[in-house]
Amino acid sequence: MRDGLLFLHIVGVAGWLGGGVYALYTYSALATMETSAAAPALQRLKKVEDRFFGPASGLVLLSGIGLVITSEAFGWGDAFVLIGLGAFLISAILGATIGRRNSERLIAAADAGSGVEDALRSWRLGTVWDFVILAVVIWAMIT
Repeated sequence: MRDGLLFLHIVGVAGWLGGGVYALYTYSALATMETSAAAPALQRLKKVEDRFFGPASGLVLLSGIGLVITSEAFGWGDAFVLIGLGAFLISAILGATIGRRNSERLIAAADAGSGVEDALRSWRLGTVWDFVILAVVIWAMIT
């Protein structure tokens, strides 16, 4: 059971991190497209992103909880477990607030055809902070 949960946990993290890298490049490319195409493409990507990151992050959370519950090797007081739970919470809050606002701002700027660079810069900064959070968690899990 432990190996299966660990596999699902790693797959979820890989999807979450890989999806973020993909989004970083894709949003950047789409935001700089022709104005008439950029906003609809970004809106479509945002819908796909919402359907992807929810299950990926849920898989990470649920498999991590399963690992703690079913394995004697992991406990709720372990530093990496607490770091992982804290980072999950921080990432979820940032995504639901700053990330959502930055995505909406970028879509609006692309739709208007002005302010795209500033909106894209803000969006990238939020994404980079999420990467930093995930990198800390991955580091904590490995060490």
